[in-house]
Amino acid sequence: MRNFIISAGMDLVLILISYFLFRSIISGPTRHKFYEKFMSSFAKFVIYIFIASILITGITALIVYRTRYIAYINIIAPAIVSVLIGFIISVVPTRGAGDNKHKI
Repeated sequence: MRNFIISAGMDLVLILISYFLFRSIISGPTRHKFYEKFMSSFAKFVIYIFIASILITGITALIVYRTRYIAYINIIAPAIVSVLIGFIISVVPTRGAGDNKHKI
């Protein structure tokens, strides 16, 4: 149980680091265009996340299996998926369409 808590904490840290990294690297309009193109509907969002997670986990499993570090698959694969989740969170718009109209 202790290893799970440590791994989950590290995944949370990776999500936050990748979120702030992608948010600072990619400009706001570019992130918004990416969001509108690929994740404008919730169904697409869920399907894309599911497929990307399966692909990342599968490719990671193949690589880790070839390098004989298969014991670490439950640490490495979620860490890489955490970077993907951080990227997805960074492209979600943080302001609505009418936020600039009502300044006090």
